[in-house]
Amino acid sequence: MKISTCDYCNKNALVIHRKYSGELICTECFTKRIEKNIYKTISKYKMLRPRDKIVVGVSGGKDSIALLYNLKKIQEKNFHSQPIIAITVDEGIKDYRSKSIKNANKFCKKYGIEHKIVSFKEKTGKTLDEIIELKSKSIDYKYACNYCATFRRRLLNEIAKEIGADVLAMGHNLTDIAETYLMNILFKRFRTISNQYLFKRESKEISKFFVRKITPLMRIPEEEIFLYSNLKKFDYYPSHCPYREKDPILRKRVLDFILECKKFSPEIEFNLLNGFLETSEIFYYHYKAKTYNSCEECGYPCGNTNLCLYCKYLKDFNR
Repeated sequence: MKISTCDYCNKNALVIHRKYSGELICTECFTKRIEKNIYKTISKYKMLRPRDKIVVGVSGGKDSIALLYNLKKIQEKNFHSQPIIAITVDEGIKDYRSKSIKNANKFCKKYGIEHKIVSFKEKTGKTLDEIIELKSKSIDYKYACNYCATFRRRLLNEIAKEIGADVLAMGHNLTDIAETYLMNILFKRFRTISNQYLFKRESKEISKFFVRKITPLMRIPEEEIFLYSNLKKFDYYPSHCPYREKDPILRKRVLDFILECKKFSPEIEFNLLNGFLETSEIFYYHYKAKTYNSCEECGYPCGNTNLCLYCKYLKDFNR
């Protein structure tokens, strides 16, 4: 940052240079533009309806705290919906999750937000640390992130359903969206991309099982969420999950590739987002809906198998 003239308010101030757009923007205008971006994303992609019951997945990190703060403001000023509820999943990661839960809990108390915590141990019988200790030396070990993602998605969805939520809001930012889209392209997961089309018609059958997810931070790069959260002086937990740092997962390599590309093409994440928005619509209308089996344990849709991945893992871990 440096002292210069802000392109929005024309005042001399400490400004941020947005390389992807060439803008010079002062810190006050920056925070306002971030909040306006979130509001416009919700409006443009019809993410919320007036009486929606909103549940927010909150880890205690910068993204989920920034999301919760803005949804609280929007809910109070515009949508007048039912009170927001925050959900934190405690995976049971030593010296990590307990610390971030403290940040999430402190934030929720400050803003009068109901906060529910659900643990892997309570729901699956094992913490993530115990799961990794059990599976790490087996030939079918999948890395921690695979087990964690499967359980976290299910538990967030289950608690949101129990609460009677209409919407489950997640703190995925532009960098996350670009990263996921590129991974799906690399693995030719075109059906997965089609299922992520933002204006897809909700199947009544699928809606019985899954709460609708929204990602209001999808047009904001990760570094801007970081700067915004610091300018707002949010008390968030700064560290990444130790398993993500340690395991040689492809997602991390894809992120490293995107960050390297940004050095030469600062707009690369926006290009990937626009690619996702266009191809998800094309694929959505190209692919016909597939039939699926129901999991013989929990009843959830599970493709062509008899067990969903969640139940398969549960059986593996509790033999």
